[in-house]
Amino acid sequence: MTKPELLDHLARVGDADAHEVAEVFGLLYPSAAMALLRLTRQGLVVRRLDPESAMYWYTLTEVGEKRLAYFRSLEDAAS
Repeated sequence: MTKPELLDHLARVGDADAHEVAEVFGLLYPSAAMALLRLTRQGLVVRRLDPESAMYWYTLTEVGEKRLAYFRSLEDAAS
């Protein structure tokens, strides 16, 4: 799973938790959680705690949307 793939996934689903990301990308939970935490620290996603499930949900920020657009423009230029 690459950063562009993860950002693209979050753009498509709206928000996700680490369990869902792990399942979609065939990762172990700790790997998915760490990838999402890295994106949070980079300001590309924001996380919110769901008090009922005690799970963090991750959503793209405006910065994350811009970074995804940049990655997509690189792909378009390469093709």
